[in-house]
Amino acid sequence: MKENNLTVQPSDLGNYLISVRRNLHREPELAYEEFKTTEKLRGWLTAANIQIMDLPLATGLIAEIGQGDGPIVAIRCDIDALPIEEQTKLPFASEIPGKMHACGHDFHTATILGAALLLKKRESGLPGTVRILFQPAEETGHGAESAWHQGASRMLMPYLVCTIHLICQREPLEREQEL
Repeated sequence: MKENNLTVQPSDLGNYLISVRRNLHREPELAYEEFKTTEKLRGWLTAANIQIMDLPLATGLIAEIGQGDGPIVAIRCDIDALPIEEQTKLPFASEIPGKMHACGHDFHTATILGAALLLKKRESGLPGTVRILFQPAEETGHGAESAWHQGASRMLMPYLVCTIHLICQREPLEREQEL
């Protein structure tokens, strides 16, 4: 299965998203440097016929699924990495010296991409619009503010925003090597 061919069957979605997460994990980008990440997202979303909002964002993007009538709901994830040297020895460890997805933003991004793919399959039945925010520079504390001032405020104004964050733990998960 090619990553840019998003005719993923529901039974394959989990494996597909694991491959997306690993792809992002191998090539982490720091805040305001998420150019490759943004282009990957643009490619994956475009391949799934998901509309990307035309905004002057340097990094990050906002996509839209729905009919346009009814409430606007947003789901959000963060896409930046941290300036940390990865020492995990995982087969999909960071290939970029001094940078890694140590806070799980690769997982956040893959998860929200998965939600977008599932929502797209149900688009005709949505009673409103879902905007999917792939936010840059979350680790700086200013990524959302920067996107807002670059034009996201024109497109957003949702009724509700849902987001995701991982809870870190000391003991590895049983399936950690798989994910």
